[in-house]
Amino acid sequence: MTWKSTSTGPLPRVRPEPGAASANRSLPSGPWTLQPAPKAEPTTMEIPVLSGATAALHRQKVAGLMEQMRHDLRGGHHLEAEALLRERLKASRVELAEERILALAESLRDVDRARAERERREAEEAAEAAEGAAAS
Repeated sequence: MTWKSTSTGPLPRVRPEPGAASANRSLPSGPWTLQPAPKAEPTTMEIPVLSGATAALHRQKVAGLMEQMRHDLRGGHHLEAEALLRERLKASRVELAEERILALAESLRDVDRARAERERREAEEAAEAAEGAAAS
């Protein structure tokens, strides 16, 4: 069986011929006009960046959070480790017991600059208060 064209005339043009009067010059023409418009990229993160992120075990998620927090705190994050840990746990929907949260925050003590600064200020204020009490 052979295929035979049923059209008898020249192929219709996609673009109008130059100089031909067109009623809708402002409308684009061409094969691209029939294609769907590209979808806008989401402005928020709606899917995980890494494949397998949703399949991670509970302890793997906590380990990842701790690694991320250690990096952030080493860089001088404005929050203390406990507050930052609670914020990250809430954002990632990971639930931990209160004792475990406190233990994890304590394990970050060596890189917790905000906590070290707070403890230094508290020690200075206590020393000033002791000097004021001794002077009176």
